[in-house]
Amino acid sequence: MRLNDAPTLKIINNEPIIEWGGEVYKVPRLKHGALFLMVNQLSTQLRFCEYRVHLDYTKGRVIGDEAVEGLYEHARQLGGIADEFSLESGWDPVVVNRGEEGVSFFNMRMRNWVGKADFTKPYVEERSVLAIVKGIPILGLPDLIINRDGKPWLVVELKTTNRVHRLSYVNPREAYQVEAYYHFLRMLNLNVERAVVVKMIRGLDYRLIDHVDSITKAIEDGVRHRQLSNGVYMHVVDVTSFNEFMSELEYALDYWLGSRNAKPSPSQGKCALCDHKSHCPYSLAR
Repeated sequence: MRLNDAPTLKIINNEPIIEWGGEVYKVPRLKHGALFLMVNQLSTQLRFCEYRVHLDYTKGRVIGDEAVEGLYEHARQLGGIADEFSLESGWDPVVVNRGEEGVSFFNMRMRNWVGKADFTKPYVEERSVLAIVKGIPILGLPDLIINRDGKPWLVVELKTTNRVHRLSYVNPREAYQVEAYYHFLRMLNLNVERAVVVKMIRGLDYRLIDHVDSITKAIEDGVRHRQLSNGVYMHVVDVTSFNEFMSELEYALDYWLGSRNAKPSPSQGKCALCDHKSHCPYSLAR
């Protein structure tokens, strides 16, 4: 069973391959030299603006202070590995799924492969998952899996913010990420039952993994939204059917395979938030 073996990314004779469970998967040539994709990229592509992703690769991307703060808050909450690939604020021309950095990043994440997790524990944190769709490896990094009866039960995505008004809702990108993790886990026969987003203010005297029982109780009570503590909220996400999810995912992958060009989806609100608003030809916020 492939679940027992962590995938490995290699470049042999300038060709990327995935070795997984005794099989070798040749990675197709992808736009921008990508070796694999990540769920958070797909969430931006499908739920924000595909042309923004295109510009991230062709123009570089902005790493803001808030992104750096979020990375380290995740590490504080979940005991993660933020220091191994640290970020600094500013323009960054390198994206972590290309070249030797991409190989190192992928294989480092596989140290926490979900197949190595002990599901007899109450929860496991920051485990990597992988799906190969249309030959393309897609890496997912769910924050938390809560277990019941020795099996995965809930998949949880943690989102941190400095803005209180963002706690009360789940935006489409956040929902897509946890939905993708839900389906990828089930593709590995890890049949989680629900998908949850937890949102919290950064810097609180509160650590999520010390309060897993509060999430469990909310689900058992049939609650879809609950304040877990001051500045901490949980939301149950309705996931789409597997067929609907895959159809949309395959459409997104057609861009990476070069079958179509990036599709812009400008709006005043999205463009105002975009790092590329000053030079994007479709921007409505210049």
